Amino acid sequence: MKPYIENVINASSSDWIVREYHCRIKKEEFSCSWHYHTEYELVLYRDPSHVFNGNYFAGDDIGPIHHNTMLLYGPGLPHMITGQLNGSDEKPHHSVIVWFKHHWIEKLQAMIPEARNIKRLLENSAYGLMFSDAISEQVAQLLEDIELLDRQYQAIRVIEVLLLIANDPDSQRLSHSPYRISQLSGNQEAHQKIQLATRYIESNYANIIRISDLSRSLHMSESSAYRLFEKHYGMSFSDHLKQFRIGKACELLVNTSQPIALVAENTGFQNLSNFNRQFKTVKEMTPTQFRNQFQ
Repeated sequence: MKPYIENVINASSSDWIVREYHCRIKKEEFSCSWHYHTEYELVLYRDPSHVFNGNYFAGDDIGPIHHNTMLLYGPGLPHMITGQLNGSDEKPHHSVIVWFKHHWIEKLQAMIPEARNIKRLLENSAYGLMFSDAISEQVAQLLEDIELLDRQYQAIRVIEVLLLIANDPDSQRLSHSPYRISQLSGNQEAHQKIQLATRYIESNYANIIRISDLSRSLHMSESSAYRLFEKHYGMSFSDHLKQFRIGKACELLVNTSQPIALVAENTGFQNLSNFNRQFKTVKEMTPTQFRNQFQ
């Protein structure tokens, strides 16, 4: 499934936007498409489980959404959610999303040099981040009815939110692989090669893939292909391929009833024991334990 790019902030005068959603939808399956964008996205879900029961997908990670789940997606990180909305007049679905551009956050860092943790926050957003319930609750209070405020006061609230999440000691990375748009922006040829490599893996991950196969498809040497992956993804080609396959296995474990042996076969693992071992190394649980979380 190839992610599409979504244009969120179109107005040239807007560096950030906040949207609060209240949906009164009864017993309806809900999903947003697999997508990414050039902005950062901070999303906070305020639903108890009987109003929205669902999962997030971020890079190669999948997890449940609950009351006060708060996630940050960096530019280029593909993500989506699926689940069932069961809102009502008394208990509507409630979420808040903040989108902001990179150059705005750079200006903020220059204005508040003491907020040095924002730099680390942005770097980690390439993996996606989940924040602690305590910080999520503080953010919820800051963002409550924010759209009723003048924009200048909205900006103050957004800045407070960024400072809060940047200093959350219990935040956790989501995806094992980082996803970035800007990293290769200055090298158009390298960017095109990464796009081609990504499409090649997406089309062939269920089969045996060697670096020699990939390098031939990219018309470059094996050593150059290795360096390309290490620079863009921060890991070797083999590690990236393993992470990608595990991510696809997670999708099948959550969304299908395929036997685990078939999941392993359909995601490019040559035998079940190797799949189980690799899966446990990455997800710190067995495929069966992972599937049981979503049943």
